[in-house]
Amino acid sequence: MQATDIPSDTTIKLTVNGAPQAITVDVRTSLLDMLRERLHLTGTKKGCDHGQCGACTVHVNGRRVNSCLTLAVMHDGDEITTIEGLGTPTTCIPCKRHSLPATDTSAAIARQARSCRPWRCSRNPAVPTTRR
Repeated sequence: MQATDIPSDTTIKLTVNGAPQAITVDVRTSLLDMLRERLHLTGTKKGCDHGQCGACTVHVNGRRVNSCLTLAVMHDGDEITTIEGLGTPTTCIPCKRHSLPATDTSAAIARQARSCRPWRCSRNPAVPTTRR
């Protein structure tokens, strides 16, 4: 098999913000780019593109994931929740409501990172652990 024989596009099925999706993507497409460019969910931001800033954070099957560091094809069959899936400006979770007015890019990136952390904690409370 030669490199040219490998298909460059594949169809994946996943649930994004509660809606089932079947999307044909290039196998090299990041989850972030698929969400922003193919599904037009622009609330998830491209910040550092290295997974350090948290602006690209989404939830995959209830776990936080840096969407800039994962390929879309790795999430076939998964359930993905973006910042848009956390509610609307009139009916949103409390931690998102407090951070809505963001006018510049850096504030929007920080808002994304802050909004996803408390949501995960409220859905899956941490089990107390013993510190060493």
